[in-house]
Amino acid sequence: MELHESLYALGRSQGRELFNDADSFRGALDDYLDEDSASTGDINLLVDAVRLGAFQGMMSMLDSGADADRAVSEAGNRLARDRGSADVGGAMWALAVLGYATGKVSDAQVRRYRTQHASAPTPPPAGPATVLPPPAPGSAPAPPPAAPPPGAPAPTSPVWPSSGPNPNVPGSAPGPVPAASYGAPPPASYGGYGHAAPRKKRKVWPFILIGAVVLALVVGGGIFAVIQLSDGDDDKDDPTTTDGPTTPTDTGPDVTFEALNERYQSLAARVTSGMDSCAAAQAQSGQSEKVECTFPQGTLVLTTYTSVGELQAARQRRLNNAEGTIVSDVESGAYYRFDPTVAEPESTEPPILYWDSQAGVQSAELTGATSVTADQLDPAFVAVSATVTPPDGPTDIAVQDFNSLFDIVNCQRIPTEIGGETEESECRRSGRRTWVGKFAKVNDLRRYRSNAKTLAEQDNDLVVDYWYNDDNENGQQDDDEPEQGKIFGYIEEQDDGTNYGVLYIDDLDCRCYLQMYDRGQADPEKLYNLIF
Repeated sequence: MELHESLYALGRSQGRELFNDADSFRGALDDYLDEDSASTGDINLLVDAVRLGAFQGMMSMLDSGADADRAVSEAGNRLARDRGSADVGGAMWALAVLGYATGKVSDAQVRRYRTQHASAPTPPPAGPATVLPPPAPGSAPAPPPAAPPPGAPAPTSPVWPSSGPNPNVPGSAPGPVPAASYGAPPPASYGGYGHAAPRKKRKVWPFILIGAVVLALVVGGGIFAVIQLSDGDDDKDDPTTTDGPTTPTDTGPDVTFEALNERYQSLAARVTSGMDSCAAAQAQSGQSEKVECTFPQGTLVLTTYTSVGELQAARQRRLNNAEGTIVSDVESGAYYRFDPTVAEPESTEPPILYWDSQAGVQSAELTGATSVTADQLDPAFVAVSATVTPPDGPTDIAVQDFNSLFDIVNCQRIPTEIGGETEESECRRSGRRTWVGKFAKVNDLRRYRSNAKTLAEQDNDLVVDYWYNDDNENGQQDDDEPEQGKIFGYIEEQDDGTNYGVLYIDDLDCRCYLQMYDRGQADPEKLYNLIF
């Protein structure tokens, strides 16, 4: 993969606003590029193009309709001058590379400018394309490959434990895990999402350019005044002269409620319901329109993307598995909700609700105002009659099969209580409260299992066992029926003095687990007997 292709892929994965901040850009280059991808001099040249404002100047010219070659040439000359360098060809090459990374400059143009840059690395031999090049200016980038299908569901054959509760089964001591962070029943209510605000674009222009602009304005203003005086005298005798402009001016997108409701029907039946006012905002690379609305509980940002690929890239930047999230990621439209107080009860970060529509190539994001909770933000989502439905139970097929295997019913989706979880639900089993969750990575499940094992050891191994699938239904474990998951039982003490018996069961193939609580009898063995 060549350097300009690597930067294009970097922008797609981390967001093209990365190119607006020199320090963040430099850090990303150091982390992302291989050692032989670019020389230190070339990296410094690319970073200086951002730090000295040449890249921002080029993007302003391109957004105003300037020809790509002209924009690269002018910005490159400016960059060389500000660096005190005679390597104008290298400066233009750097601007062309950044232009390609944002989808504004073609591959052929980058290669042409590279021939003027003596220190640019020699391209590798031609081979299969590893990254789709961005389109020529004015067209939309191609969408990325579709996401892989979810993992295979867990086996649905009958469950068989290895034996009854065995207090004599030894276990290796895992690394200590704070017990307070696990196992506690989740709160009754749930909430939304918070994130750091993006850096503002820095408009840095050379003083020479500022002086030239001021001089042009002064001279031009004088000429304009003379012309106006002359025209004014002529107009007195010209009966056809009329007041006001003779051609319409571009006033930006129509942000009236009626127009927005019509344009954003793919997101909601009435997306402006409850809004106080809306105004056009600065669209970023990959966006054709951005509108910001305000309402008493916070703000709403509506975005239209230039392609499905740009929408999908923005979606993946938004969705995550942070503690306190509820995520539904389906191709037609994703839903994301984050409550910062789940991880930190005293958090002052705002809750956020996000959803999108692939058919409309649009997204909406609600952000709570200061002191607004996720529960208070929910009514704004309900009011607009969104086209995306929040998940009300387990959505992962493997989790659904896991629940069926252990007769888990009446599940209600809640925010994840552990970082790395893709989903968590509060359910019932034999009338007992039971929490079921799934991790994105098997190592995260192993760490959570380690905590349950430690608690069981502290309680003298009340329940230590494993289970397997008796595929041939002969009542015993055969060589081709390996262990499927672990079983641990322990006692959890509450602040009010109540002691709960807890039964933990997991499935490594599914990367999911359940925790079943008794009614305060502090007897996990009875829970074990209920299931097995």
